[in-house]
Amino acid sequence: MGNSESKIPLSTPLGCLLRNFTKLGYSQTLRKKKLVFLSQVAWPQYKLSNQSHWPPTGTFDFNTLRDLDDFCRRAGKDNEIPYVQAFWDLRTHPDLCSSCSTYQILLARTPHKSSSTTFPPPYSSPEDLPEHLSSPANLSNQSPSTARSSSTPSAPPASEAMPRSSSTPSEPPPSEAALPLASPVAAHTRSHKPAILAPLREVAGVEGLVRVHVPFSLQDLSQIERRLGSFSADPSTYIKEFQYLTQAYSLTWHDIRVVCSSTLTVEEHERILAATRNQADKDHAIDNQIPLGPEVIPGEDPQWDYQANRGSDIPKRDRMIRYLLRGMDAVSNKVVNYDKLREITQLPDENPALFLARLQEALVRYTRLDPASQNGATVLASHFISQSAPDIRKKLKKAEEGPETPIQDLVKMAFKVFNAREDAAEAARQTRMKQKAAFQTQALVAALRPAGNQRPKAETHAPPGACFKCGREGHWSRACPQPRPPTKPCPICQLPGHWKSDCPSFPRVPVPQNRHTGVTQPAVTLSREEPACQEPTSEGTPFPSLLGLLDD
Repeated sequence: MGNSESKIPLSTPLGCLLRNFTKLGYSQTLRKKKLVFLSQVAWPQYKLSNQSHWPPTGTFDFNTLRDLDDFCRRAGKDNEIPYVQAFWDLRTHPDLCSSCSTYQILLARTPHKSSSTTFPPPYSSPEDLPEHLSSPANLSNQSPSTARSSSTPSAPPASEAMPRSSSTPSEPPPSEAALPLASPVAAHTRSHKPAILAPLREVAGVEGLVRVHVPFSLQDLSQIERRLGSFSADPSTYIKEFQYLTQAYSLTWHDIRVVCSSTLTVEEHERILAATRNQADKDHAIDNQIPLGPEVIPGEDPQWDYQANRGSDIPKRDRMIRYLLRGMDAVSNKVVNYDKLREITQLPDENPALFLARLQEALVRYTRLDPASQNGATVLASHFISQSAPDIRKKLKKAEEGPETPIQDLVKMAFKVFNAREDAAEAARQTRMKQKAAFQTQALVAALRPAGNQRPKAETHAPPGACFKCGREGHWSRACPQPRPPTKPCPICQLPGHWKSDCPSFPRVPVPQNRHTGVTQPAVTLSREEPACQEPTSEGTPFPSLLGLLDD
């Protein structure tokens, strides 16, 4: 888990930060143990941009701190950003960094002059600079990317160039000696005329902070172009990112010109410059202390002094940036397209907060409404209600105030429905499982039921009287075991010796096989048997001629 706090050398940036922890006011907001863990364990494992690497002992290198800060913001590590800012804060206090190694704090030294107590000029001459702070003479004519690549190899290691003194350690720690020295001061020229380089960075000097130029690399410009995007397609995003860029870095006139030229088309650049100078001219007509447009936005490099001294031209640079932002806002021709806003619908499983964020982004991009304004909030709430998921829309339509309901209340109602989906899905799943279990139980009971209990047989009733063929009881005449011969001839064939039911000339109806028992029933005669088993007589019969047909 890293070394303990007592074993960290005080000559390293991490040790210097721990020693000045209370002086910088971090004792109440940050923790030393977490700072040590992040610096020695977590941050060295991060894959930073531009092939940067965080050393376990900490660093004040601008590129490394910037890449680490960008990585934490992109990765959502918001709780680590204050610890990165602590190194930035200590970097701006050279009086607290006097004990740090010269590999971490680059000193811009000038000869001591007893007759003058004024600050050194913004760019010292090569005679006043140490040998390792010089670079080729033709650096001012090169591009920023070429200047960095050509100046860095030519600079000898700091351990050879910088003079040893009693205030600095004779040998740097091994972990620091292995680090590459990215000296922003190496971008100076040998001529007395200063070079125009990119973002201004502060390093600790003998008499205070000194600002030096370090050029943008091609990779930096590519990242800036991706973040700003297209001005015509999305001017709001471009203006916001450009403003963030100017606030995060101390840019020069040349830096701003390079950024605008690489991210804007020629026509867009010309329109912005014209609108910016027009705004300055209007303000000059009201207040003559404000210069005219060509002076506010110079067409050529004005050779401003960017050092933080009394005669600095930094206010002119800041005024130029303010007017550029006003000019961008004036020429931004945003295309209003409400159809794009109607095309955004909530996905079935989309979080209501994410859906609202997409609606807000479309409202800002395709309309001129501000989501924070009253009209913008009403339009946003209306689309949030009508374009939500069906179950959420059904709930939101019941809001008493409708689109006038605050968007925060609508989001709360949407989240209630969104979170209740899980409960409803679980209840439906339990119902399906119970139905399935009931069906399986019924099928199992039907499979285990005995075959004899499937369908009970119908009971056979005994005849009410005696059989007329034998005179005995207990059976029907057609099942008589000992039939006696009839006393009269058969009424059908007029032949004696057999009953009518046994007559060979009597028509019979075939009966199909019983589907339950599998036994074929005997043929059924068309005549209806009389319930009485005795032979009928002709006494008292109104139709004696029909008795022969009914005789069995």
